[in-house]
Amino acid sequence: MTNENEAVSRTLALAWGLAAAPQRGPKRELTPERIVEAAMAIADAEGLAAVTMQRVAQTFEFSTMALYRYVATKDELHRLMLDASLSGADGVIDAEHWRSGLREFLRELLDGYRRHPWALDIPLSPDIHFMPGQMRVADRALRAMRTLPAAEPAKLAVLMLFAAFARGHAAVEREVLAGGEISPETRALVEEAVTPGRFPDVALLVRSGAYFGDTESGALAEDDTALIFDFALGVLLDGLEATFSNAQAQAPAPAAAVELTPAEALERAEAELRAGIELRKQTQRRVRDAERAEAELRRTRDRAKEAAKAHAKQLRAG
Repeated sequence: MTNENEAVSRTLALAWGLAAAPQRGPKRELTPERIVEAAMAIADAEGLAAVTMQRVAQTFEFSTMALYRYVATKDELHRLMLDASLSGADGVIDAEHWRSGLREFLRELLDGYRRHPWALDIPLSPDIHFMPGQMRVADRALRAMRTLPAAEPAKLAVLMLFAAFARGHAAVEREVLAGGEISPETRALVEEAVTPGRFPDVALLVRSGAYFGDTESGALAEDDTALIFDFALGVLLDGLEATFSNAQAQAPAPAAAVELTPAEALERAEAELRAGIELRKQTQRRVRDAERAEAELRRTRDRAKEAAKAHAKQLRAG
């Protein structure tokens, strides 16, 4: 498939594997996927600024020009990296209730930004929502919302809300946890400048120290950020529950199912089978983890029992 008249952006076609392959160059060694993987590894280790076309090419011991045959610009590479970094976790969201499903989904999004914080430094492009990684994210979100009594447009709005929240929270979290300590001089300046007369409400928090996180450093501990996240997530879920509490009765009739071709029906059946297999594997892993935890608890109990017997024996002997 060619990208004539630029009706589809080259980046989007490349992301879906529809861009024309280069006629010359190291075809076997290089692929867009391998280039993106190498670039992400560099960004994970050294940050986005370290990702240059030359640096990525050196990973494969090829010239920079060889890389340009597959990825046209650094910006294009960045957009492909962003899509790959946010493509979602492995496994299946199998929560029975939409609250649990969305809780799992939002944690996935946040974990993606935590694994790849450089993703926050890449601007969102107009076509990012149509790239394969983001389509996978949308699919997982809609699976998580299967029991939410809302129409499809409302579910897409919830997806946008959670995506925006995850990106914003990750950005704030990164700045708070990575920020340097606030010097005593800076704190003193703020305490002097923020007076009740100029800032009547926030001044109380500054004077009490709450605005600085109740620490001299001004940085929140990881436990504090976890509490903030859990609180915000609870507010989001409670708000959705209140919004859609009467939606079941008001919900429009389900849209007519799209008629699938035999090939599409087969593809869907295979996808459902893969999801079922992965769900079974996840369940088996949880059972094995629970069995190991139970075995450790039994060993701890047995050690405590032996210690108690030895102690009782000592008391009788004494």
